[in-house]
Amino acid sequence: MDWLKGMNGVVEYIENNLTQPIQHESLSRIVGCSNYEFSRIFSFMAGMSVSEYIRRRRLSQAVFDIQNGNNKIIDIALKYCYESPAAFTRAFKELHGTAPTSAQKTGVSFKTCPAIRFVLTIEGAEEMNFRIEKKECFQVMGLSGYIDGELVDGMPSIVKEFFENYDSQMTEYYTTPFQQVSVYDFEPTDDKTKVIIGAEYKGKKPSALNLDMKDVPSATWAVFSINGCIGKTYDSAYTRILTEWFPSSSYKRDKTVPHFEVLPVDSGSLEWEIWMPVLNK
Repeated sequence: MDWLKGMNGVVEYIENNLTQPIQHESLSRIVGCSNYEFSRIFSFMAGMSVSEYIRRRRLSQAVFDIQNGNNKIIDIALKYCYESPAAFTRAFKELHGTAPTSAQKTGVSFKTCPAIRFVLTIEGAEEMNFRIEKKECFQVMGLSGYIDGELVDGMPSIVKEFFENYDSQMTEYYTTPFQQVSVYDFEPTDDKTKVIIGAEYKGKKPSALNLDMKDVPSATWAVFSINGCIGKTYDSAYTRILTEWFPSSSYKRDKTVPHFEVLPVDSGSLEWEIWMPVLNK
């Protein structure tokens, strides 16, 4: 999937359904990725969450409906999927700084939030460091669960749980030079993303650790070396890989194999990697 084409398809879908409930799963399905991946990349590219974008578009169109029609405020509130006039009025005031009834008057200023369009821009010819690796099937031992976009202290709850309860117990199983391995299952029809966070492991699972095992199949990988704090470079790294590197490379994403990330043993190091399964186009 061409990500720019997919993201513009999302915008078109939103425009055609402003007066209908919009499920985020429907949007991520247009692009062909998990809801978690879509939400983070949309926010990075658009500068706002997809929920905020939909809210702004609806409230922008509501101004014109009030100005040019004879419908009651309650009718317009229901039209744009607000459960009550009170909820609509609060949201309207938050964006426009005035009540909906003010739109019936002249001389009042409002904010217009037009439909966006995603385009490829060049902001600095910054190179991307990658290599192609072939890796045989391997196992990851760790904590498994779901990522659904909810963050706790700036990180997915499962990541926080792993570091608080399991990271120190697994130190002896870490491989050099990398320790933590986060494996993400690619599930475009799911509103959550399956993940297992742990370490590559060979042998029988220690009974003392109540953890899960994940088999990662043999594949060819494009390995991207990222330099910078993962919390600050995560969204930009994935956005560039999916919207810049894939369209310009001779590879396509292998959607039958999960991708994964690796973090260094040295907690002070800022270099980490994204392993993306690839196939020749």
